[in-house]
Amino acid sequence: MLKKIFNKAKAMFASAIAAVSVGAMTVAASAADATSSADTNSIMKEAGDQLTAQFSGIVSTVIPVILGILGSGLVIFGIIKLVKLAKKIFGNVAG
Repeated sequence: MLKKIFNKAKAMFASAIAAVSVGAMTVAASAADATSSADTNSIMKEAGDQLTAQFSGIVSTVIPVILGILGSGLVIFGIIKLVKLAKKIFGNVAG
């Protein structure tokens, strides 16, 4: 079982590295303009700036969604606990 978990974690880690590297290469390729004679440092700086901007955009979009899901889950959890408590109280009173 531990080996299965380790293999799954290894696969997830490798896919995350691949996704980040492909994203960085895509940003670097889009930053490089075919008509400009920019050097590698300026291309990498522009690519880094674009990657940072895209990452912050994703984070600012995902965080409100996660907070909404957590809030809804907390409300549902509270309702379930209240129903169980009400059943227990009414069971003690009626019985």
